[in-house]
Amino acid sequence: MPSLRDTQTAFCAAILSGDAASMLQWVRDDGITAEQRLHIYRNNNRVGSLATLQATYPVIERLGGADWFRQSATQYQVQFPSRSGDLQYLGERYPDFLRVYLADTDYAYFADVAALEWAYQVVLTAAERAPADLDTLRAVAPEDYERLLFVPRPAVRLVESQYPIFAIWQANQPSAVEPDFQIRLDAGPSRVLLIRRTDHVELRELSQGSYHLMRQFQRGATLGSAAISATTEIPEFDLRVCLEEVMALEAIADIELCDARDNEQN
Repeated sequence: MPSLRDTQTAFCAAILSGDAASMLQWVRDDGITAEQRLHIYRNNNRVGSLATLQATYPVIERLGGADWFRQSATQYQVQFPSRSGDLQYLGERYPDFLRVYLADTDYAYFADVAALEWAYQVVLTAAERAPADLDTLRAVAPEDYERLLFVPRPAVRLVESQYPIFAIWQANQPSAVEPDFQIRLDAGPSRVLLIRRTDHVELRELSQGSYHLMRQFQRGATLGSAAISATTEIPEFDLRVCLEEVMALEAIADIELCDARDNEQN
């Protein structure tokens, strides 16, 4: 007699693989055959998972079409079955799946659009933190500014792509008016900040400098280190302009003074 855990594992495997042979002896045949009973569970899993992915990736479905999306979702579920009782995380690896699934095709950009949509889901359910109070800066001596840490709010994410994913996302929203222009995939890179507001998630395309600054803040860099990194990569980087843009977006939760020894390691 197999253990409960072994039975449950075999049952899940039968549902995901479609091969129910190993489970038939453990399923009651009471008016409905064992195969039919397992088929009900398999169909419910398929339909429920597809609905979850559709809700998570509406732009990808619109771009690829319903039939293609259903096919890709089916293959995704085979490779990355849910490991959690919370379906919120079902689509977590879909962007990675698409990156391989569509590699070297004209639709490789789908993976970056999917990454943007997943970031939207993460921001939607992330913890809440109020924006930083700028008055805290008044207590910091100017010579210590370079040691400041700007800690991003939890409900903030950054997504960068070589493709114009922000324009693609905007053009494929339910409320979007049909554009009278065609989005060119070679139009240039897109750097998007996502932040949760009171009643919605806001997407904002950032300048290269502001995006780089926020990315450095996410990595725990001090203001001084972040500025040096940005200036090295972006000759026209203007710290004042970019910092003002970041603070105006209320994307920072805390402003802390880093210990001098930690700053040396940073």
